[in-house]
Amino acid sequence: MSDADDFFSPLHIEHIDSYLPEVAGYLDLPAGYRFQIDGNNFEDVWFDPELLNA
Repeated sequence: MSDADDFFSPLHIEHIDSYLPEVAGYLDLPAGYRFQIDGNNFEDVWFDPELLNA
């Protein structure tokens, strides 16, 4: 991960199935959860309470 302003590219939810179908199953995680996948069977899901303090 990087702190660069352009590290992440926004993607509208309507395009998820076309660009990142493997992400769709994570979008219904409860508020406060993060996930990271890499396409090589790496998966990490964790709760980050700081996300709820925004």
